[in-house]
Amino acid sequence: MKLTRRFFLKSTGALAAYCGLAPLDSLALAAAPAVDAKPVTRGKTFVVIFLRGGADGLNLVVPWKESHYYEMRRGLAIRPPGEANGGLDLDGFFALHPRMKAMTPLFDSGLAVAAHAVGYDKNTRSHFEEQDVWETGVVGNTLGSDGWLNRHLQTSEGHGPLRAVAVGDTLPRILRGPVNAYAVRGLDQLTMPKSSGGDTVVSALEHAYKVDPKEHAGPARDLVTQTGRATLDGLRILQEVASRPDKSPKYPDTEVARRLHQVARMVKADIGLEVAEVDYNGWDTHQYQSYGGLDGPFSNLAGGLGDAMAAFAQDLGDRMDDVLVLTLSDFGRTAAENGTSGTDHGWASCMFAMGGTVLRASGGKARKVVTAKWPGLAPDQLHEGRDLLHTMDFRDVLAEAVRVHLGNPNLAKVLPGRDAKPVGLFA
Repeated sequence: MKLTRRFFLKSTGALAAYCGLAPLDSLALAAAPAVDAKPVTRGKTFVVIFLRGGADGLNLVVPWKESHYYEMRRGLAIRPPGEANGGLDLDGFFALHPRMKAMTPLFDSGLAVAAHAVGYDKNTRSHFEEQDVWETGVVGNTLGSDGWLNRHLQTSEGHGPLRAVAVGDTLPRILRGPVNAYAVRGLDQLTMPKSSGGDTVVSALEHAYKVDPKEHAGPARDLVTQTGRATLDGLRILQEVASRPDKSPKYPDTEVARRLHQVARMVKADIGLEVAEVDYNGWDTHQYQSYGGLDGPFSNLAGGLGDAMAAFAQDLGDRMDDVLVLTLSDFGRTAAENGTSGTDHGWASCMFAMGGTVLRASGGKARKVVTAKWPGLAPDQLHEGRDLLHTMDFRDVLAEAVRVHLGNPNLAKVLPGRDAKPVGLFA
């Protein structure tokens, strides 16, 4: 069978490494040289965890002093701190979900915070549309838009050929665009014994990206050659990292923890990784969301997130000073529970942030939770009478992370249409 570039990129899922941009199919997306592109801050890594499905922020960061919370969630409410299965008090008003206990030392030290009532004013409550908005950073017509993390790559200069990686089966939209990004299922799957054709993989890639000058000439040929070389460089780097002994501490046996473990290995390898994305699925909890605070699908998800983030921070140790982890989600859930012991698509939610830029924003002092002005949960305070109102725009959080942590000032290009306001989460 003839080995074509298209076949190779489709079939290398078993090898778990491929370029997210298919160059021969995407010549029209080639980016013009970025204007005033400056090198990003060396040695910084930005990790995004996307909680897909719409995470219930009211049960992740619980407003336990808000009486309306308990009135609307008689079956789902997390009990107050001090009670059986109660939340973990953060600041006398908010509490952390009890299954996220592993993160309390991070909050105590100021390394982690939660921003609450985060969203934006055009939310459609549609998974497809809202994931597009949060991944492109564009409100309205997102069809032709790159991911905002790829636009960051387009408008800045990195410090190596492998700037962006998603750990998962496919490249998420947040990283799609003309700048190379890689999707990797696992580093261990990249290390193949020579008897299995490990050398053949690189040879096949070299052949797949070899351009016939009679078929492709000029800029098109140059683009394919350049992109192909970058792909090969990135693959070789990943293979080299995979060949190193893994001295990480034990991670929880969950998918999100395994993916963060892969990110940690790349960070510790000092390969110049700048952006990493991890998906964490399952947050669309319409039915039987949880049972008594500690059990049920949502509680398992919350525990998985807290345990994975805590393990990641422990693994990296002092390196967390140069790492920022940020969680995103489609939207929040309804303030009141529904008739099937769940919650429906809502409006504002919370975001978790963890890393050295968070600690510096606190002035080196522990702080428990960061919120915008809390809108309240009284009937006349809810958005359209049903949802937590947003008081912080998610694009402002993203903009501050890109500017402060990564050192990219081109916010008008990264997040077009938004005049970003400071939120004070990062410094």
